[in-house]
This record gives sequence, C-alpha cells and structure tokens, in this order.
Amino acid sequence: MKVHLIRKFADLIDGIDLSRAKAGEVLDVSAHDANILIAEGWAEYVGGARALDKADEHPRRKRTPRSAKRR
Repeated sequence: MKVHLIRKFADLIDGIDLSRAKAGEVLDVSAHDANILIAEGWAEYVGGARALDKADEHPRRKRTPRSAKRR
C-alpha cells in the first residue's frame, strides 16, 4: 500500500523503520503499517487508496450492520 510520508521526527515510529525515508516521499508499506502511520498523523493515503480492515482481508466475510447484530 502506498502512503505519502508527510512528516518524520524519528527513524523508528511505532515499530516501523523509517531510517531510509524522508518526509515528502511515497512509501510502499503493508496495510498494517499504513494504518499505523496514517492514524498517528505521519502519512496520508496516495491516490485515494485506503488501508485494509479485517473485512477486506477476508472477501467471503460480509459486514453486518450493527442494527442487524442486535436482533
């Protein structure tokens, strides 16, 4: 998954090695790392992509609306 690194204050951020990256670069990282970097405000999605969530990782699993789960 591609993310745009918008800021970098350390070489290691939440266990993700960014020692070779510079702010402003586009990085190809795992969906997990993309989620972390974006949630922490270090990066943003590239090209309108979004990180995967658990439902996306299992295409046969369908999301059930919360209201349906309570019945």
